[in-house]
Amino acid sequence: MTEPETIDSAATLALAAAARAGVTVDEVRDVDQLGELNRVIDAVWHREGDAVTIDLLRALAHSGNCILAARSGTEMVGASVSFRGVHEGRPTLHSHITGVVPGAQLRGVGLALKLRQRAWALANGIESVTWTFDPLVARNAHFNLTKLGAEADEYLVDFYGPLHDDANGDDATDRLLAVWRLASPRVARALSRRIPVPPIELLLREGAPVVLDIGAEGHPLITGLAARAETTRARPERALARIPDDILAVRSRDRGQADAWRGALREVMTTLFAQGQCPVGVIPPGWYVFGPRGSEWPA
Repeated sequence: MTEPETIDSAATLALAAAARAGVTVDEVRDVDQLGELNRVIDAVWHREGDAVTIDLLRALAHSGNCILAARSGTEMVGASVSFRGVHEGRPTLHSHITGVVPGAQLRGVGLALKLRQRAWALANGIESVTWTFDPLVARNAHFNLTKLGAEADEYLVDFYGPLHDDANGDDATDRLLAVWRLASPRVARALSRRIPVPPIELLLREGAPVVLDIGAEGHPLITGLAARAETTRARPERALARIPDDILAVRSRDRGQADAWRGALREVMTTLFAQGQCPVGVIPPGWYVFGPRGSEWPA
């Protein structure tokens, strides 16, 4: 049971984030507003057909799920669609889609939506939010794992199948499953900005091995992964994997190279997950830090 003061502080934090971003964030229920929300989603993804149909949005909202819209004045600039589910045998809120229109990005609207989502979940007796994200999109990985304090619980290979939208093209939809344990010490530290992210140079000097790096002409370079797979070999607690800081730009100029990055990161992550390691944080511009499940970041 979440303490009342935790619920109150979550609501206060969400209101402050919305004020900083210059938006209001509220639930959306009626058909006209849901139609506007659907247009926001289309402006972000440009997917063939509706990403979420209005009749489904209406049903989700009416049956007690969390549909949120961010407005700047009267203009809707961001949206989030989430529904109740189960994770590890406990109630969760699954965040299916969250986006901000291009003209309103990079000013904190996404954070305002996520914090309002957190406040909604806690007020409704739900202590975790789950969602999936593309592990090759470095800025999202940093936002989810470091800024929000979510944990990467599982690597999902081609989870959605082909989506054919602006964000995904016809790339394989590999995803990390993020689990945001809303009242955990990790999340409290992240949201209060008390997670000091060390410079990557420090981890390199301390001997953390790089298992994936950017090689010649921007191609992926896997190093030392085979040695880590040897069951008799002692492994360092930390491992580092570097990805491009903008995979969408890579895809637009060289699709073959983007596909190579997908395959390389899949190999690295599935291997490390199988060894009991998962991403515990992300250092900009694109460094994953791996550690044992449940380990603190940075240790």
